[in-house]
Amino acid sequence: MNETKSVAPILFIIFSLFWIALAINPLYRNVWMAENIILMIGLYFLITGYTRFYFSNTAYYLIFAFCILQTIGAHYSYAEVPAGYWVAEMFDLSRNHFDRLVHFGFGFLIVLPFKQALSRFVTFANRKTEYFVLIMLLIGISGCYEIIEWWYAILFEQTLETNAFLGSQGDIWDAEKDVLLSGIGAWLYLVIFDKKYH
Repeated sequence: MNETKSVAPILFIIFSLFWIALAINPLYRNVWMAENIILMIGLYFLITGYTRFYFSNTAYYLIFAFCILQTIGAHYSYAEVPAGYWVAEMFDLSRNHFDRLVHFGFGFLIVLPFKQALSRFVTFANRKTEYFVLIMLLIGISGCYEIIEWWYAILFEQTLETNAFLGSQGDIWDAEKDVLLSGIGAWLYLVIFDKKYH
């Protein structure tokens, strides 16, 4: 899938340095640990499968961008990222929307790697079917993450750190909006950048 030398090793080194810097004194250590479990699982599969199952350089750049966003969110907790407060103040918003950005980014930035992975195993009859499967896959994964957040809240009860992990900021529809944004992000990337059909 790569016609040129893979950028993955360089991006991994840069990300590792960034991750180490933000691992120092996070706002909530327990939240940081919980947020990094899924990231570490993802990186494990990327690293161990690299030589036999690599992605395009574009996909690696997108994965890198998402990992940066996720690491920032883990360091501060998604509800308390300073940039989110700046944007909220600038546009007179009622809450910090950094978590919304990351959920949108998950769909927008991760749909191409999933598309490339699926293309090795599945041949779709047409573009509509492929897009539907990819968008539903990203929505499903986002939904699973929201279930993990719910379990975390049940296991650790309602504490300051639990609320920081949930990041709902008082919005009873937070999970549904987050899942929707992941689907919209995936759809937008496919419509705008999927060169296979343009």
